[in-house]
Amino acid sequence: MKMNLGASRNWVSKGWAVLDHKIEKTEELRISGDIAAMDLPDKSCDIVFLSHVLEHIPHIKMQNVMAEINRVIKIGGSIRLLVPDLKKVAEAYVNKDEDFFKQAKLEDESQRTDLGYGGMFMNFIVSPGQDTVLFNRNVDEFIAGYAHLYSYDFEMMKKILENFGFGNIKQVGFCESKHDDFKTPLHVSHLSSKWQNLNKDFYIKNNLIHKYSNGSYDINFTVEGFDRDPLTSLIIEAEKISDFELREDNNYNHKNAKNYNNYAFSLLEDKIVGEKIDYLTRVSKKLNNLDFKLKLDELLKNNL
Repeated sequence: MKMNLGASRNWVSKGWAVLDHKIEKTEELRISGDIAAMDLPDKSCDIVFLSHVLEHIPHIKMQNVMAEINRVIKIGGSIRLLVPDLKKVAEAYVNKDEDFFKQAKLEDESQRTDLGYGGMFMNFIVSPGQDTVLFNRNVDEFIAGYAHLYSYDFEMMKKILENFGFGNIKQVGFCESKHDDFKTPLHVSHLSSKWQNLNKDFYIKNNLIHKYSNGSYDINFTVEGFDRDPLTSLIIEAEKISDFELREDNNYNHKNAKNYNNYAFSLLEDKIVGEKIDYLTRVSKKLNNLDFKLKLDELLKNNL
């Protein structure tokens, strides 16, 4: 199986399956699911592709995602991934490279420009979005939704891939691959297969609709192909050389790990905060049950 993880609902490509949390219902090769807990058999994928997905994953959860990706790929299978290139963006920031950031905004119109070079740089690392929800410490105020939460350079991604059973790790060029599929860039299905920045000017020019309103996207086209954003993307290919099992000695979040990750769970030691998070989690999982929702509404009404 060829699997595109986090491809979005409007991506299609012959012979490829898609897994995305925004797909509402699993149908054949379009799978609704969480990249950290995929409903896929062990070693079921020959190739896995991720384009600008991993920067949306909280770094605390990265090990769960990578362990799961390792689980579903066959030994000798391939992974190709794209993330914003931290080194390239950092160099542009330090050098105040106006042309770089001007071109980068054409690739991604969401780039922040009101805080100068620093604001544009930080937007690659942390950005607003719909993938992760942030609440305050008391768990009683929604602060924001986030898209980007972390950023990587090649050295960081190489270490991560090595730690999770991958080898033959190479940084590659745009649409450069031993796999023919990856030689075609991302593009609108009924238009030219060459790469073009998918921005508002492009949509207007080609009579395309891509807008978000009232809680959902209105899109009148599909896309296919793979690599995107050649200016700002770090592109890596690797092969799975061994299985991975998460243990205490390789757990990034363990108290003995050589980082500060474990401190992220310290709030759970606060009894009040811990209880609030426990209730929030349990209630959230049951809200799809109409009877439960009605009972909860009645309970809250009677106690306000």
